[in-house]
Amino acid sequence: RIVNPYSDDRWCEMFQELIKRLDEVDQSLNTDQTRGFDRMRGLDQTIYLQVTRGVAPRDHAFPPKVQPTVFAMAHPLKPPAAEILESGVGAISMPDIRWHRCDIKAIALLPNILSRQQAIDEGAAEAILIREGFATEGAASNLFIVSQGTVITPPKSSDLLPGVTRDLVLELIVEHGLPYEEKKIQESMLNDADEIWLTSSSKDILPVTQLNNRSVGSGKPGPVWKVAYQLLMDYKAALRKSTQ
Repeated sequence: RIVNPYSDDRWCEMFQELIKRLDEVDQSLNTDQTRGFDRMRGLDQTIYLQVTRGVAPRDHAFPPKVQPTVFAMAHPLKPPAAEILESGVGAISMPDIRWHRCDIKAIALLPNILSRQQAIDEGAAEAILIREGFATEGAASNLFIVSQGTVITPPKSSDLLPGVTRDLVLELIVEHGLPYEEKKIQESMLNDADEIWLTSSSKDILPVTQLNNRSVGSGKPGPVWKVAYQLLMDYKAALRKSTQ
């Protein structure tokens, strides 16, 4: 219920200005500390956008006639390292301690942060959250599994935040005729999965090859993941070409 502060054209102008500024910074940096930007030249950028309700005296009720506060930034988008794509990442499963409206992209992310940090502390890359016996998503990612050749992802609901990469991967799977289902994933299905994937805008599709210190499938990125990952890479390459 936050009022949209800008027109579509104004949003586009702001994003284009951010992209331009980062490109100018990229071209001007040449010290040892900033060579990472030089390596990213010509590749993707990511834009982070945050809109809050605005400045007003503290109260739990919505303040009337307040102007929303807008914050946005851009930085180079680094693809996952080659060794991660070759060997996969580890994950842990743990109880979902978040509220009941996970479909709302809010800035109250403390439960996600605590869950992700517990995964890091245990040497894993992500926490897969379990609610009432079902795996919903990662602390900062969406969840896919492969069971007997079928790609399965939880349906959209208030239990998870559907990401644009999740939706795109699903579209590509449907378009190319891969078997799939949108259904709830029981914890037992997660534990017995042949493959587990995590999707996000910044990490594409990550293969999970260790869950709770046990191998997933063969312990290596699976064949269905390889197909889905290549479909996503081809899609992004075609998109870049169309905008050049």
